[in-house]
Amino acid sequence: MKVSVIISNYNYARYLSRAINSVLSQTYSDIELVIVDDGSSDDSRDVITKIQAQAPDKIKAIFQANQGQGGAFNAGFEAASGEIIAFLDADDVWQPHKIQRIVEVFNTSDVVGVMHHLEIIDGDDNTINNASTQGAKLSEDLASVILSTGNAWCFPPTSGLAYRREALQKVFPIDPVKWRIWADGCIIYCTAFLGKIKTLHENLGSYRIHGANNHITKGAVTNEQEAKSQVGIEMTNQYINDFLVRISYPGRVDLSRNLQYRRTKYYQQSKWDSNEVWSISRLILGWPFYTGQERVYYLARFLFKSAKFLARPTVHTESTTI
Repeated sequence: MKVSVIISNYNYARYLSRAINSVLSQTYSDIELVIVDDGSSDDSRDVITKIQAQAPDKIKAIFQANQGQGGAFNAGFEAASGEIIAFLDADDVWQPHKIQRIVEVFNTSDVVGVMHHLEIIDGDDNTINNASTQGAKLSEDLASVILSTGNAWCFPPTSGLAYRREALQKVFPIDPVKWRIWADGCIIYCTAFLGKIKTLHENLGSYRIHGANNHITKGAVTNEQEAKSQVGIEMTNQYINDFLVRISYPGRVDLSRNLQYRRTKYYQQSKWDSNEVWSISRLILGWPFYTGQERVYYLARFLFKSAKFLARPTVHTESTTI
């Protein structure tokens, strides 16, 4: 079973060789590596061509004008020939047995995708407080999770994703404009409706946080960032529902079930709404990604913040007739 690894790179020359070498040093040998440099302006091209010269039978290199993550994924998928397609961010690394482990799962089950978690490291390869991307336990019926939570995010990042080619052929090419960033979300959500997805609660690689990540917001979220996030959730929801129409899937994703989206939208309106408070409270109490203790905490936090809307004085305006 041949595995194609797609690395999308944009100005990560500092980390790129470590990502590439973590693929070339895998214990599983039937692999090809497709590296898509998405218009980098640093030394990425030199790094890629130098390593490619050392392993020309394993590496395909694509250099293109900047199109964003979605466009890079499209180019990588078009060039890949493996039965299994695995994704690796250019600033992350894998453990040597990662591909062997996922191939075992694909060989012994009818899953269309395998996801796994990653430990979190810094720019110098140091583990950060023994942290990892471990989240809630997810069943193989990922579609039901997405439907019940309105596309809520609780999944491993790009470097923990691998799928059968036959499934991805129904997803690609993806819209490079809509998925300029967060293209892994498009892949995760679409493939969930094509078959079983197995999540391995094992750290088979390392997710790097180094202060210059292309798709991570550091510090407090501004109102503008929050508004863009809401728009992104709406776009994702529409894109997935359009995909469900295309594959003749009977269900649709309803954003009213998305706790993050619903709660943020309520906060943005800054006005007490008893019906919405009741509905969001019920969402919090039934939220599958919260523990019992977290449900109590987030409910209390939500009610406290909502109560402030009641304390605000009502502003009356008077009109003058001339």
